Amino acid sequence: MIRRFLTTSFTGHNTLWGYSDVNSRGTAIEEFILANNLFINNSSDAPPTFTRNSSKGWPDLSLCTQQMIGEIANWEVLEEPSLSDHHYIEITIDSSVKNCTFTRYKTRHGNHNIFLKNLKPYVNSLLRAFRNSQNEKDINEATNLLQNCVIEACNKSYRTKNQNLSPTPNWYTQDLEIEKNRLKALRRRAQRAPQDQRNARFQFHKEELKKYMRKVKTAKNSGWKSFCTIATNPYGTHYKAAFRKAIKPVELIALNNQDPSGNHLKIAQDILEKIFPHPANSNSSTYIPPCTANDCPFTKGEVATVIHHLSKGKAPGPDGIDNIIIQQIFKKFPFLLMELFNTCLKLAKFPDPLKVGNIILFHKHGKSKTEASSYRPISLLPTIGKVLEKLLTQRLNFHLEKNNRLSNLQYGFREGRSTEMAITKLLDTIHKGKASGDHVLVLSIDIKGAVDNIQHSAISSYLDNSKCPANIVNTFKNLLQNRKVILNTCEGPAIRDQKQGCPQGSCSGPALWNLVANEILQENWPINTSIQAFADDFVLVSHAPARVQLESQINESIAKFSTWTSKNQLQISAEKTNYLLISKLVRGPTIRWQGERIKRAHAIKYLGIYIDEKMNWNTLLKAQSTRATQLYHNLLKIAGKSWGVPLIHRRTLYKTVTERVLAHGAVAWCLEPTVRIARKLSTIQRPFLLAISGAYRTTSTAALQVILGIPPLHLQLQREVRGTALFRLRLPLSTNISDIDPSEIEEKATGWSTHPSEHLSPTQISLDDGGNINTGLRIYTDGSKTERGVGAAFCVLTDVNITHRWSTRLSLRNTVFQAEILALLKAVEHAVSLPTQQLTILVDNQASINSAANPKSHNSIARKIFKLLHSHPHIRVSWIKAHAGYIGNEEADRLAKEAAETENFPETPLELPKSFIKTFLRHKMLATWQMAWDDGDTGRLIHNIIPKVSLHPINWTRNEVLLFTGHGPFPSFLHRFNLAETSFCSCGEIGTPIHYATVCLLTTSYHMAPPSQQHQPIWFRRVANNSTSRRKIHNLLHFLQRETSLFRPDPN
Repeated sequence: MIRRFLTTSFTGHNTLWGYSDVNSRGTAIEEFILANNLFINNSSDAPPTFTRNSSKGWPDLSLCTQQMIGEIANWEVLEEPSLSDHHYIEITIDSSVKNCTFTRYKTRHGNHNIFLKNLKPYVNSLLRAFRNSQNEKDINEATNLLQNCVIEACNKSYRTKNQNLSPTPNWYTQDLEIEKNRLKALRRRAQRAPQDQRNARFQFHKEELKKYMRKVKTAKNSGWKSFCTIATNPYGTHYKAAFRKAIKPVELIALNNQDPSGNHLKIAQDILEKIFPHPANSNSSTYIPPCTANDCPFTKGEVATVIHHLSKGKAPGPDGIDNIIIQQIFKKFPFLLMELFNTCLKLAKFPDPLKVGNIILFHKHGKSKTEASSYRPISLLPTIGKVLEKLLTQRLNFHLEKNNRLSNLQYGFREGRSTEMAITKLLDTIHKGKASGDHVLVLSIDIKGAVDNIQHSAISSYLDNSKCPANIVNTFKNLLQNRKVILNTCEGPAIRDQKQGCPQGSCSGPALWNLVANEILQENWPINTSIQAFADDFVLVSHAPARVQLESQINESIAKFSTWTSKNQLQISAEKTNYLLISKLVRGPTIRWQGERIKRAHAIKYLGIYIDEKMNWNTLLKAQSTRATQLYHNLLKIAGKSWGVPLIHRRTLYKTVTERVLAHGAVAWCLEPTVRIARKLSTIQRPFLLAISGAYRTTSTAALQVILGIPPLHLQLQREVRGTALFRLRLPLSTNISDIDPSEIEEKATGWSTHPSEHLSPTQISLDDGGNINTGLRIYTDGSKTERGVGAAFCVLTDVNITHRWSTRLSLRNTVFQAEILALLKAVEHAVSLPTQQLTILVDNQASINSAANPKSHNSIARKIFKLLHSHPHIRVSWIKAHAGYIGNEEADRLAKEAAETENFPETPLELPKSFIKTFLRHKMLATWQMAWDDGDTGRLIHNIIPKVSLHPINWTRNEVLLFTGHGPFPSFLHRFNLAETSFCSCGEIGTPIHYATVCLLTTSYHMAPPSQQHQPIWFRRVANNSTSRRKIHNLLHFLQRETSLFRPDPN
C-alpha cells in the first residue's frame, strides 16, 4: 500500500478548505481529490494561507492518501512572516522513522585507555574463538563476536558523533527576532483594524516587511563574509561549501527517475538493482585446487606496517570501527588481530561480516541527476576487513611483480608507474607513426563500468592461472563470494547481494582488475598496432600508409578486443568510444564495433587531457581555461576585495588546488611551451592573482606575480615537467638547460626488496639514546656537510679503544642524508665481515635508521642495508644523541668533517639526490623569471621597489598593494582610465599616491616626509621596507576609500 503526501497551491475556491464560496475550479479540484481517494488535511476554519493587503485566500492545500490519515498529528498555519505573500504551514507527521545513519565514534578525542580496559575482558575468549575455528562458519561467528565486543567497548568508552541537520545560522541575531515579532504584531493589528484604517495598516505592514527582508538578506551576506574572514583553516567549512558538492540523502527521490512511486526503501532497493545488477548467466567454473604451495603466515612487522599507515581521517564501514580503534587494538593486543588474520589465511576464508559495504553515491560531473548510472557507488567497508585485504593484496602484487606476470603496458595501479608515463608513451607512439609518414589512428576505448561489471568467475580463472600461492588465491576467491552492499535510507537499510564486480573503495579491486586486463595487453596485435592501458582506460594506436590498410588493421584489432570483452562479459560503450585521425585524409576509416559505427572525433580525452588531431593543444587549453574559470568563481565565493579568507589562505588554495588541476598532464605540452601557450596560461592565471591580492584589474600581471611570490604559470609548469622528465621518465633535458644525464640521478626504488613478511626483528632497531651501551663491539657512524664538501665516516670502538676507522668524501652536490646512509651501509658491511658477536651500530641520524628498517624504502642504499641486517640478526642499530660527548660519535664526526674539508681526499661517487635537481630547476626558473621581470615593460613602479623575484610573498595588505602599484582610488589613476572627470584632488593638486601620503591638506594625520622628484623611487623603497610607514599607508588608503567624496572636486 502506497503512502503519499502532497502539498500544492490551487486557485479554485471551495468551502472544504476555507473559502466561503465554490467556483468551477474548486469543484474540479474536489472531483480530482475524490477520484484519487485523497484526504484534505486543511482545516475549514483555519486562518488564510495567503494575504496581500486586504485580500486573502486559502490556495495552499495539503493532501494525503487514506493510509496516512492517522499519521497527520497536526496541521497549522503559522503567523511568522515569510519572504512571500504565502504563510508557512507546519505539518507534523506521527510516523516511526528509523535512524538513517550508522554509529560513528569520536575517537580523535582520546579515551583510548578506557576503551582498551573495556575490551580486555573479551580478549581471551576471542583468541579461543579464532584458534578453534575449523571452517567458514566458525570464522564468521568469531569475526561477528569480535565486532560485537569492540562495538560494546566503544559504546562504553567513546562519545558518538551527532549530525546536526538544522544548525542555527550564524547570521540570525536577536535584533532580527525582535523585528520578526514586531511584524507579527503589525499584521495582527492590521487584521483587527477598522475597515477605514485596514488598507493603510496593511500597506504599512508590507513596507516594514520589505525592510525586514532586506535586513535578512544583508545579515546573511554579512554573516557569510564574517565567517570567511575569521577562518583560520584554508580548507575549512567555507572551502567545502565553495569548492565541494555533497549529495544529500533526500536526493534518493530524484534518483528514481520519472517514477516517484514507492517509499525510500523501495527506491533505494531499485537503485541498488540498477547499479549492482546480477550476471545474466553465472558461469560458475569448476573448482580446481591451485597446484602452488601455500604462502607463509602474516608476521607482526607486516601487519604493524599496514596498520601504522592507515589514515586516521577515513570513514569506517557499517560497524563504525574506524582506523584509530584498529590502531589502538593492535598497539595493546597485537596477537588478537594477528590470530584472526592468520586463521583466515590458514582456512583460506575471508569472513562474511567483513564483506558488507555501506554505499555512498557520488554524482559524476556533467551527468543527469535522475539516472542511477550517473553516480559512482563508493563502498565503505569494515576497517578490519580492509586491513586483511591490504595484507592479501600486497602478497598478490609481490608474487605477480616478482614473476613478471603483469604486462608493462599497464600503467594504472602499479607502483612506480603514473599517468605521466602513460601519456608520454602514447605521444611517443603517435610521433613514431607520424615520423614514418603514415596516417595515425588513435582509438580510445570505453568499457561500461569495467570494475563494477567484471565477472567473479573471470577473476577466479585468472587467479588460478597466476601461479600465486594457493592460500592467497583461495582467500581471494572466497572474498568474492557472499558480498553485500547497503544503501541507507530514513526507513532502514536497503540490502543487496553483489554478485559481480569489485567494490569501489576496496583495496584489492585495482589489483584484481589488472589481473583480468593483463590477457588483452599481452595479445599479439596486427603490424604497426599497439595497445596500452591505465586501469580500465584502453587506447589502441595504429598507423599505415593507406586508408584501406589502416581500416583493416584497426578492425582486426577491434575483433580481438571484442573477443576478450565477450569472454569476460564486459560491454563497450560505443557512444563514448571514438577515434582520432592524425592525417590529411578527408575521409577517415570506417570502424564498426559489433555493428555500431565508431565516430571520428577532432579531439579525444585520455587520462584527463585532450589530444587533438593537429597536436597543437588548443582543445586542452580551452578545457583548462573553462576549469580554471570554475575554480576562480569558487574562490570568489570566499574571497572578496575587502572581506574573505586572508591573503595567505588565498595563495595556499591557488597553489594547492588551482595549480594542481592545471598541472595535470602538463608533461605532454609544457616541457617547451610556445609563446601562444605561455600567453594563454598567463590569461588563465591573471584572475587568481587579482582575487588573491585584491588589486585593481588594471594592475600589471607581472607586478602581481612578484608581489605574491607566484611565478608565471608557464614557468611553474615547465619547472615541474622538467623534474618529471628527469625523475620519472628518465629523459634528458636539452643541453642548453642542463647536461645532467638521468642515469646520474638517484632513482626511486619501487616494489618489495624482500618478501612482505620479512621485517627486521624489533630488537635490531632502537630509537632510544644508545649512549649508555658500553658492552660488546660498537660502531659509530656520522655524515657531515660543509661549504667545501660532504664527508661520511665510521669508527669501531672496543671497550674504550678505537680499533678501526673509515671515511670518504662525497660530491658537494650530495646531501647529508646520503652521507649518513652511506656511512651506515659501510658500517654494516664491516660488521658482516667480522666474526659473529654482540655488536651495535650507533647512528645519530634517525632518518637513516628509519629508512634502513623499511623494506619498501625508496632509497636503494637503505634496501641494501635492510637485506644485510635481515640476514644478520645479531647486528643491532641504535640511535645516539649527537654532540653529547660520546667518544665514538665525536671521532666519527671528526673523520667525516676531515673528509669533507680535504680536497684531495678519496671520493666515493654517488648519484645526484632529488633535492639537488629540484634546487637546480628552481634556480633555472627564477633566472628566467628574473630576466623577464628586468626586461618587461609593465610593473616598473613595483620593479623599483622589488627588483628581485622570489617565491616568497611580500606581506603587503590590499591597501598597500593599491598605493605601491599606483592603481587605486586616486584621481590621477581614475582619470587615466576615464573613471573620473579630473585628475585633481579637492585640494587643487594632482591626486597621486605620493600626494596623499605626503602633502595633501586633507590627509595630514597620515603624512610622511615628502621626497624630492629625483628621490621618489628611493622614498617608495624605504616606505615599503618600513613596517611603521606601511601601517600609515594602510590607514591612509582606508580613509581614502571611506571618504571618497571628500577627495573628488565638485565638477560644478
